[in-house]
Order: sequence, then structure tokens, then C-alpha cells
Amino acid sequence: MDFNKKTKRNIVLLWVFTGLPLMLVLYFLFPNQPVDWGIFVYLIIFALITTAIPFQVGNTTIILSQWVTLAAFLLYGAGAEMVIVQLGILPIIYQMRNRQDALYRIIFISWMFVYTSFAAAGIVHLFGFEVGNTNLLNLLSYGSLFVILHLFVNHTILYVRDRLVGIEEKFFSDHAKWDYSSVVITLPFAIALVIMINEVGMPAIFLLGIPFIVITYVVRMYNTSERVNYSLSKASAFGHELADRLSTQQIMELFMHRVSELFAHDAMYIVDHIQGEYVILRARIDGEDRDVLTQSGSIRKSFIHYCFQTEDKQVYGSAKDWGKEAPDFLPSDMNSVMIVPIHRNQKTEGVVILTARKKNAFEKYQMDIVHLLSTYFAVSLEKAKYLNAAVEKSETCALTGLYNYRYLDKILLMEQDRIEANPHLQFSLLMMDIDHFKRINDTYGHHAGNIVLKDFAKLLESFVPKGAVLARYGGEEFVMLIPHKDKQEATKLGEHIRRKVENTPFLIETDLAEAAREEIIFITVSIGVSNVPEDTEETKGLLRNADRALYIGAKQAGRNKVAEYVR
Repeated sequence: MDFNKKTKRNIVLLWVFTGLPLMLVLYFLFPNQPVDWGIFVYLIIFALITTAIPFQVGNTTIILSQWVTLAAFLLYGAGAEMVIVQLGILPIIYQMRNRQDALYRIIFISWMFVYTSFAAAGIVHLFGFEVGNTNLLNLLSYGSLFVILHLFVNHTILYVRDRLVGIEEKFFSDHAKWDYSSVVITLPFAIALVIMINEVGMPAIFLLGIPFIVITYVVRMYNTSERVNYSLSKASAFGHELADRLSTQQIMELFMHRVSELFAHDAMYIVDHIQGEYVILRARIDGEDRDVLTQSGSIRKSFIHYCFQTEDKQVYGSAKDWGKEAPDFLPSDMNSVMIVPIHRNQKTEGVVILTARKKNAFEKYQMDIVHLLSTYFAVSLEKAKYLNAAVEKSETCALTGLYNYRYLDKILLMEQDRIEANPHLQFSLLMMDIDHFKRINDTYGHHAGNIVLKDFAKLLESFVPKGAVLARYGGEEFVMLIPHKDKQEATKLGEHIRRKVENTPFLIETDLAEAAREEIIFITVSIGVSNVPEDTEETKGLLRNADRALYIGAKQAGRNKVAEYVR
């Protein structure tokens, strides 16, 4: 809910002109019984304690203070219930103290609770409820009706509010279902408390209240443990997910996505330390990827550098804890910060930073979970590095550094999919073969032949258009796959290559003579040209057609020629 000036004004007016009058009506005009102030004070205390120890089920916060407020209504009337409910807001005020516009949120909650008390009590009295009637059937029927009406009116107000601000939420949401389910706990305790107070007086509050508080606290502790276990199980599953990713980009994207799913935050950064300089590898702010530029010196003077030096993870709850040591890229409206090192090769190579505008947004166990995730992240990056190196090695020619046939075959299959999806695309292919290469090996030795192959590859690289792929097909044959060029353009490029090769001296070292010596030789190249879709509809056909053009149109025609495939 956004609190602009108009909304703030309306909330204050609503509370002053309807909230306060309804409080007076509930306290002075609704049927009430004389209050036993000794009992009433203890009811207030237990209501405050119960409100102060909420617990979570999924994303729903459960507060079980209704066992006290309902008992107060059944014993003393709507005025007493209203007073306890309003005082019960005090722990909520403490919990929300650091939230933006906390004052107006509290005023709205106060008004909503007054209105729900008024509506629920009014309807129950219309149905014939008498305050102080301790008949069990009376307590069960009217107590149940009051609780259900109280929750129904409360959820109706929240539903209308959400609709007014554009939030699409079902009326009976998961939050509402859990609230209604809590009645199963609070209603029996409230009725038992009323009956025991009438029988034994003040000791009844302690006989029921202390066990209730202990049970609530144990449930909260168990709930916290379950949240930790849930996060750990998700972290474990995340580790397996990362193991399936092969590229650095995929690993980084999955890491940021899974951390975002586990813990609420407003911004996330991955900072790396490369050759003595700090750089921001990735940044996601308010759910969107951003390019964030910063000076390495700014990070070096911040708490981030301290994390690199000490390898300590840290959580800050407020901007005053880190503001004096903040890097220049962190927005000034952030409060909570979690910084966790990413260890690689037994030292801190990077850090992950989570920030939130809300104060005290992160818990210690969350920091430990992120630290575990960052370990999976670092291991996966290292694995991807070695896998990519192995793949690259298997797909490149060790002699020339060009791609090999394995890689070319993979690219041809990929481009075939593109052609089938986009029939208007076209590709041309040049197949190039060094003329009389065997003569070079026989005359000067294989070492000289290897020098020619390496220098020839470098020469070809200077002709590779953007987006094209150059590969050593095998032996002295080379292939250039060129997207977006028709056959005429490819033939023209082939002619440029042919002339350049013909006029380029190649310096070799002969090892067949008695003494090794350097020598300059000249070579020529024959080139075959084929095109998709002019010559074939399949990229695999490009190789076959270009090879045919090379040997029939160029080699057999005298070599040192560029020949197009002819059907």
C-alpha cells in the first residue's frame, strides 16, 4: 500500500472522524459489565505477550491474541474488548517501527480493529447476546459468531483496500484461510478461560495463560526451525540445479534467481575482484537487471573491501551501521545489507550483496543459507570453467587455433534449425584447399608444412566477416561459413582471399637440408563456393556442394581458382 499525501490525509481523517467516535460508542454505549481490574490488567498483559510472539505459516503471519480479546468481550463487553485490542497494537508498533510510513500504517490498523470490533459486537448483540452470561451453549454460539464476524469484517476491509490500490487478491486467500483456521485454537481457550475465571477467579488466567504462551513460543521456535530446514532443502536442490548448468551466464542467472526466491530483498549485487580491481558483475534492483558502473576506489574504501580482507559475512540492520563506509553504487534509501563472501581457490574472489529498504530485513540464518549457496555458486563456476576449456579444446585445432570439424558440424546443425524457422535466411560456404600442399611437405619437411598451415590460418582470419565461422576442415582444407551473404558476394570474397594468398610470401624453416635454414615460398589456394537456399535447402549440403565445386570447378580446371557450385 503506497502512502502518498492524499492517502495519509484520508487515513488520519478516517481515524479522527470515525475511529475515535466508534471507540467512545463501544466503551460507553454498548452493553458492558463491571470490570474486575485485577483480572483485566492480567488479560492486557497476556494479550501483549501473545501479540509479541507471532509465528509464520508459509507467508502468513499468525497472531493468537484472540483467545484473550474474545474472553474480555464475553466477560465484560465490547468496550473491554476494544481496549485490549487497541493496546495489543503496541507490540505491532514496535515490530513496524522501522518500516516506511509506519505511523500511518498503525493508524490504519487501529481504525480497522475499531471498525471490526464495532461491526462484530453490534451484530452479535442484535442476535441476542448478553454480556456475562456464562451458559456454555451461550458462550459457544455467540463466541463463535463474534470471532467469525470479526475475521470476516477484517478481511473485507483488507480486500477492499487492496482493490482500491490495484492489488489483485482472492477474497478467501491463503492468509484468510489460516486466520480462520486459528479459531480452532483460540475459541476453546477463550471459552475455557471465561468459565474458569467465573469458577476460580484470577488464578485461571495463569493456569491457562502460561501454558498457552509456552505452546505459542514453542510453535514459533519450531516454525523458525522449519523455515531454516525449508531453506536448506531448497539450497540443496539449488546445488543440484547448478551442477547441470554449463555456462557461466546460466550459473549466474540461476544463482540470482534462486536467492531472490528464498529471501525478500530490493537489490542484489555480485562484486568480483579481477586483477586488483573491483567490478560489479551483475546487479538486479527492484526485480530488474541493471548495468551499474562504479569506481574500484569507492569499493576499496567501503565495507565491501573489509569483507574481502577478513572473509567474514555480515548483516547490517540499518543504514547508520554501514552508511559511513558505503560504496557509491548503493542507493541512499537502503537500510538492511547482507554481504557474503564467495570463496574460490581458498580465498575470497567475490561477494554477493543483498539490500533492502526495510530495516532489520535479514536474519542470521538467512546469511548462513546465502553463504552455502555462494559455495555452490563458486564450485559451479569453477566446474564450468574447466568444462568450457575442455569443450573448447575438443572443438579447436591445436595447430592453427581455428575451430575443427567437430565444431563446424555442430554449427551447421544449429544453423539448419534457424533456416527452417526463417526460410528467408541464406548462408554461403567457402571450402579452401592449399594447392600442392604435399609437395611442400616432401620438399621442405612437415615442420615447414605446419608453419604454412598456421600462417595461412592467420591470413584467413583477416577475411572473416562478422558472424562468420572459420574452421580447419582437415589436412590442408579450410571452411568459412558466412551468414547473410549470397553466392555472388561469397565468390567475390573468395577471389579476394585467392589473390591475397597468391601474392603473400610465406617464411618457412626447412629441416630436410643438412643445416636448417629459412626460406620464402609462395603458395596458391583453390576455393569452392556454395549457397543455401540457391544450391541446397540443407546446411549439410553446403559442404558437399562446395567440395564438388572445389575439385571439379577449381582443381581440375588448373587450381588457383574460385569456382561456384553448378547444379
